[in-house]
Amino acid sequence: MESTITPIGKGEVLLHVGLHKTGTTALQVALADARGALEDHGVRYPGKGLYHHKAILAGADRPYGWRENGARITPKKHWKKMLKEADFEGRTIISSEFLDDISPEVCARVVDDLGGRQRVSVVVTLRSIGAILPSAWQQGLKAGVTTPYNSWLKVMFDEDPTPRAERFWFRHDQVEQVKRWADIVGADRTYAVVIPDGDRTAIFTAFEGLLGLPGGFLANREQIIQNRSMTTPEAEFVRRLNKELAGQMSWDEYTVMVRRAMILNMVEKRRPAADEPRIQTPQWAADKAEEYGQRFAKGIAELGVQVVGDPADLALRPRSGDLDRPDVVSIDAAVAGTAGLVLEALTERRALEEKVKSAAAEAPAPTRRSRWTARGAARALKRGFSK
Repeated sequence: MESTITPIGKGEVLLHVGLHKTGTTALQVALADARGALEDHGVRYPGKGLYHHKAILAGADRPYGWRENGARITPKKHWKKMLKEADFEGRTIISSEFLDDISPEVCARVVDDLGGRQRVSVVVTLRSIGAILPSAWQQGLKAGVTTPYNSWLKVMFDEDPTPRAERFWFRHDQVEQVKRWADIVGADRTYAVVIPDGDRTAIFTAFEGLLGLPGGFLANREQIIQNRSMTTPEAEFVRRLNKELAGQMSWDEYTVMVRRAMILNMVEKRRPAADEPRIQTPQWAADKAEEYGQRFAKGIAELGVQVVGDPADLALRPRSGDLDRPDVVSIDAAVAGTAGLVLEALTERRALEEKVKSAAAEAPAPTRRSRWTARGAARALKRGFSK
């Protein structure tokens, strides 16, 4: 990783296109945790939450959720509020994974809304495709995917791509992704940050440089969320559950009851045993990933953009091995996931009970006539049913 990076100018915007599974969440947590202190250094991280997904979805008019059951457009007010906050005399950073999934026309509109190429710089974070593959499949599981890993890989690498594969490579063709933005803001304002596998500080160091922050300002912040990968038994548990629930829930229901209450609870609360099997990419797919990685490394180096890190890291071959699909799912994983689901249902029940109690306390006491009317109506209803 380069030790000296020229910061963007004051009054400018750094638009972070965090390709899915490139360490973006860790960066966003650090930025959100430092929000107040950032202002002291002339840097603004707009909003109050961890990331800027709602604003980007609104600005891009991009539906969110299952397209056939629950997808909807985010209100434009979220984007307008972001634009207002980004009108800042210091440096502003906007970060979202959803910037990797919008058309060139929408990319250009987002840049124009933020002040145009004379004000906006774009940074794309990259990681070896071999490391992204198992993470991307697991992310799909959290959105209802039922396809086993090996079958999913075959779909992604098939020479006759399906719409799902085309969407995946629209996000993860690293050369095309960086070029898409460089064509809009210029190569001199486009940064490709290569994150080496296993280096937990590289992404923080790069952004400290781009924002003119002291060394260690972001890297030293305590990470307050758990974003570990699922083990093979955990992933198989979620996949089978998705298969059982397929077509029976809306996106909102799935998000609350499965994605948040069950999967998130399992990943955050459970500590897998050291010998619990980890997801491994099969040999044939590891060969493909290495081939793609070499092409990406060469292409990034030739684009003429500002490269931070070593493009050769993009060609790293993933760990490969036999793909194990357990017939018996870990009881620990099932218990951890189910416990979250039960607690979520309990929380909702208690909230509903409180609403009922509150409504009853605020309601006026019934008069004698209303009590008689209620009793009479009940008797009449009973007589009607008995006829």
